[in-house]
Amino acid sequence: MVAALLIMLYHFGHFAPGESQWVKDELSALRPLLDMFFIISGFLIFSRYADQVHDARSYVIYLCKRLARLYPLHLATLSYFILVGLAVHFGLLRTGGEAALYRWDALPANLLLIQAWGVNDHLTFNFVSWSLSAEWFAYLLLPIIIFAYRFGGVTGLIVLLLLSYAALEAMIRTGLMPFESWVKADTWGAYRAFADFALGALLTVLAARSRLRLTSRGPAWVAIFFACAAMVLQLNIYMTLALLGFAVFLAGVIERNDPEGYTYPAIFRPAAAVSFGIYLWHPVTESLFFSFAWSHFIGSSSSIIFFAYTAMVMLLTVFIAIFSFRFFENAVAGRLLQAMGIAKPKRVKPAPA
Repeated sequence: MVAALLIMLYHFGHFAPGESQWVKDELSALRPLLDMFFIISGFLIFSRYADQVHDARSYVIYLCKRLARLYPLHLATLSYFILVGLAVHFGLLRTGGEAALYRWDALPANLLLIQAWGVNDHLTFNFVSWSLSAEWFAYLLLPIIIFAYRFGGVTGLIVLLLLSYAALEAMIRTGLMPFESWVKADTWGAYRAFADFALGALLTVLAARSRLRLTSRGPAWVAIFFACAAMVLQLNIYMTLALLGFAVFLAGVIERNDPEGYTYPAIFRPAAAVSFGIYLWHPVTESLFFSFAWSHFIGSSSSIIFFAYTAMVMLLTVFIAIFSFRFFENAVAGRLLQAMGIAKPKRVKPAPA
């Protein structure tokens, strides 16, 4: 959740008055937090599906479950930007430098969730959905990670991990991936996500086998703090990844040892469960409350007003994500899985006579 909030603040910070642009500039150093998203996702997906995916049928069921969980929200937020794009196209709305977001030739890639596979030269529509496309790529290639583990154990995962990051470096050095560093890859982020997934899978196995009896959440937070410090200091990315990986490893061990414990106080737990929603919804609230309302009607030069307004929009985004998760995403995912014959309809208990 913290990473999602920081990313949201970074994007909102582009609208800050000149004297407060430092917020955006400082937060830009935290770009590798996206890799933490992918590492955690790899950790959770491997721990849940490594034993379940063993043939074509189980693989299809697994993919259907992931798609039912992620695609409805993707389609909802994408639809908003399609409507805005249509309004821009027909002259109903005016945009500044945002017109490039609404490239209709890039719409099929967004609908197919392949916009982070190297098929586009820049981000379009709901720009943050590139990470969802990258995750989908990693979901599709999960059998490779499972194969590496079943036939090579921990060694197999380590070899796959090294090969994955080596491939990223080779793609950068040869110019195939048009970025200064793979850490900055977004339209090519799928390959970055797969490497991080492999790291998450390795951490799943290491955490499960660990003999540590740690139950305090403190050490994991300390590791994340040092990882963020490494980002700010612009240390080697692999040092940052090691610290992020260590934090995820510790969190996995702690969760195993104390599954009933909580990382957040009770008041923050609903928000902590909807990080994905916060991440995908915040470009929508940015479009409404910053690109439109702030830029056209408020536009104060006061940093105090800007940050107060930003805090209000961030809080609203969190509430939207919670509402979306409870009343839209879960309901649609359940119905989709029922329609595909994967989940059984919930039985309604008859009212007492």
